Amino acid sequence: MQQLSKFLNKQNWRKRLVELIILVVHLLLLRWIIYVLSEGGALPIELVIMHFMGLAVSGALLIRFCAWLYRRQYLRENNLSELPR
Repeated sequence: MQQLSKFLNKQNWRKRLVELIILVVHLLLLRWIIYVLSEGGALPIELVIMHFMGLAVSGALLIRFCAWLYRRQYLRENNLSELPR
């Protein structure tokens, strides 16, 4: 119980919630990849290409969102308005 209180407390519950959402979205994306790879031989090539395009766009947006989110959190924690260059 002590370990859980260090991991999740009043100060960081929002961060942990966002991490949970990111984990769930990653798992959904992984499931989509597994589906496309397992069913790819039975699907028309156009549909497989569209699935992989969707996977690529979803992955890129997820990476960009995570980077934006953690940058925002870093700026808040360090009372910065912008990162130094």
